Amino acid sequence: MQEPIFFEPVAKERIWGGQKLRQYGFPVSDERRIGEVWTIASHPNGMTTVQSRTLTGLTLEELWSNHPEIFGMETHSDFPLLLKWIDASTDLSVQVHPTDADARRYEDQPFGKNECWYIIDCPENATLIYGHSLSSPSELDTAVDQGTLVQSLKHIPVSKGDFFYVPAGTVHALTKGCVVLEIQQSSDTTYRLYDYDRLDPVTGMKRPLHLDQARRVIRFPHFHYAEPPVFLSSFRKRLTQTPDFFVEEWAIRQTHTLESSPLFQIITVIEGTIELNGVKLSVGTTVLLPANSEHTVSGTGLLIVTGPSLKITRPLRIGIDLGGTQTRVAVVNQDTIIKQLSFPTRPAAGPEQTISHIKQAIQLFSDEFQLTTIGIAAPGPLDTKTGHLLSPPNLPGWDDVDLVTPLSSTFDIPVSLENDANAAALGEALFGAGQSYSSVYYVTVSTGIGGGYVYEKKLIRGAHGYAGEIGNTIIDSSGPAHPVLNAGSLEGLASGTALQSRALEKRASSIERLLEDPQERTRFINHLATGLANIIHTIDPDVIVIGGGVTGSADLYWEELLEAVSGLVYPSLRSSIDIRLATLEGHAGVIGAAYLE
Repeated sequence: MQEPIFFEPVAKERIWGGQKLRQYGFPVSDERRIGEVWTIASHPNGMTTVQSRTLTGLTLEELWSNHPEIFGMETHSDFPLLLKWIDASTDLSVQVHPTDADARRYEDQPFGKNECWYIIDCPENATLIYGHSLSSPSELDTAVDQGTLVQSLKHIPVSKGDFFYVPAGTVHALTKGCVVLEIQQSSDTTYRLYDYDRLDPVTGMKRPLHLDQARRVIRFPHFHYAEPPVFLSSFRKRLTQTPDFFVEEWAIRQTHTLESSPLFQIITVIEGTIELNGVKLSVGTTVLLPANSEHTVSGTGLLIVTGPSLKITRPLRIGIDLGGTQTRVAVVNQDTIIKQLSFPTRPAAGPEQTISHIKQAIQLFSDEFQLTTIGIAAPGPLDTKTGHLLSPPNLPGWDDVDLVTPLSSTFDIPVSLENDANAAALGEALFGAGQSYSSVYYVTVSTGIGGGYVYEKKLIRGAHGYAGEIGNTIIDSSGPAHPVLNAGSLEGLASGTALQSRALEKRASSIERLLEDPQERTRFINHLATGLANIIHTIDPDVIVIGGGVTGSADLYWEELLEAVSGLVYPSLRSSIDIRLATLEGHAGVIGAAYLE
C-alpha cells in the first residue's frame, strides 16, 4: 500500500486541560477540559482508527497486526509509538516514567516511557520542570519528609519551537500555558511525585501520589541531556535520534519529493498549510506514510516527522571531561558531539560516587551505540601511565585515585587518561583551529592557565607528563605568591582567577569591566604576551591556539595582544606568527579526550 493513512484522533479530558487545542483543528467543546488529543495511538487507554479510503474503520492495532507491509518491520509485538497534543491550561503534576526494564519488572508492561516535547506555544518567560538537584534516594526521602521537594526541582526556560528529549527516569512537568506535541513510546505509565494538592473532581480527594514507584525509577543524579540538532538538508533538521524513535523538523517552502523509507514515518503539521500529494493538510493533521512509499509535499509551513529509528552501527568514542564542579560524558565523532550527559561532580562526596555516575552515563550510551574507546580529561597532577589522579587542587581529597581500571574492567574497551589542557590541545589540533598545522601549541586561559603541545597530530607529553605546562612559568618574579605555583607565575598573573581577584581589588564588577580600563588591559596583555613569546622562542610552533573562558572577552584585547607578542619575538619571526582563537569553544577537552591513545 502506498497511499498516506489518516486517523481519527482520541480526545482525553484532564483536570489540567482546557479548550486551547481547538485552535489547532481539534473538536473541543466549551464544557470539556481536553488536556490531550492522541493522534496516533494503539494503547488500551486510547486507540485511533483509520479514516483512509480503503481501510476505514480499522483500529491502529488491527492495521499493525494484519498489514506488516505498511510498516516495514515485524509486527508481532505492540505498536511502538504514541503521538499526542497537550494543552496545559494549568501546571501538570511533577512526574517520572519508568524505563523498558522497569516497566516490565514493576508494571508487566512492554514499554517504558521515553518521550520528547516540541513546544508549539507557551507564555513569555515560561519555564519547564526538567530534572532535580538530589543525589540519592535517601535525599529524596528527606526532601519529601521535610516538604522541600519543590525546592529541589530544576526549572529551565522555554520558548516556542524549543525541543526537549525526556528520557525515562527524568523528573519533569509541563507548566501553565504550554501547548506541546509529544512523541513517546506507547505507554501510559506515569508516577506522580507532586500535584499541588489538587482534588480529584470525582472523589473530592487529593489525587494519589506514587512516591514508592517513583523512588525506584528516578535517575540519581539527574543527567543533563544535550543533543545538538543535525541539519540533514536545506529543509530537514534532525532534533533527536534514540533507539525508540527519531524526530525531525521540516521547514517546507517549496515542493519536495520525499524519499522512500524502509520503515513507516509519521508527519504532523504544526504550522502553515501543507499539501501532501496535492491534498491540503491543515495544522494538527497527522498522517502515517507507509514504508517504501514516495510522496510529494509542498506549501509553506512546518512539519514534525517521526518514526522508529534505524540502528546506528558505526563505531563511536566516549570523551569524559572531569571538572571540579561538573563532569561531562559525551559520544563523539570527530569534531561533533553526538550526545552528552553531564552532572555535578560533588568532590566532597568522594571519587567513588563520581566514578559510579560516569559508569551510569557510559552504560546508557553503550545500550545505543557501538563504543570503541573511552578517554578522560582530568585536572592535574596525574599519572597517565598508571591512570591515576594524584592530588588535583580542585578535587580535594582525591589522592592517588585510579580512574582507568574501574572503567576498563566494566566496559572491556581501552581507557586513557590525560591532563585536561593536553586533551583540549589535541582536540583543537585534530579538529579545531590547529587542524591544518603540523606543530600546534594550545593555551587555555580560564580559571587557571594550562597548555599542551601537539606535533604531527601526536601529544608531546615530556618525560614526566608535564610538557607544555606554561601556567607555572615565571613572568615576574616579584609578582604575587600562589598557594601551589611559583610566585609571579603566568597563571597567578593572567588567569581568570587572577583577573577576578584584580577586579575585586579595583572594585570592577566583572573581568570585562576590568579589561575596559586601559591600564589594567595593558597589564594583562603584557603578562599574557610574555608567556606566548616564551612559547614561540622555545618550540617555534606553526600556530598558537588560545581558548578558555577569558577569551570570551577577546574583542577587548585581541589586536593589542597580537601586537604585544610581535614586539617580544625576534624580528625574523614576526611575519610568521600565527595566533588564533580556539574554534571548538568549550568542547575541545571532551573531544580531545575521545581521541586519546
